[in-house]
Amino acid sequence: MKFVAPLTDAERLTLLEARDQGPTAALRRRAQAVELSSRGYRRTAIADLLHVHGETVSGWLDRWDTQGVRGLYDHPRGGRPPRFTPAEAEQVRLEVEPSPRQLR
Repeated sequence: MKFVAPLTDAERLTLLEARDQGPTAALRRRAQAVELSSRGYRRTAIADLLHVHGETVSGWLDRWDTQGVRGLYDHPRGGRPPRFTPAEAEQVRLEVEPSPRQLR
């Protein structure tokens, strides 16, 4: 069984705030998982409640243990580079804004 260490009052307050007002649904879900674990819920029960795999919950708890609340945020991912530079993207936005249905 994997549980997080007992939370300090500051950690509990931070988790509850992240759970209720976090900027992304993923952060809110991860904070809820850590908070439930601190209350004694098993990893499998948390996975069932949040509709994720038990190994996913285990990874969240590991990241909480090693990185704290920073470990619950998404990290930047790789991907295709943007087609336009920021200046070009702004120019495109300004040209499309007057008639957004005519994209030619």
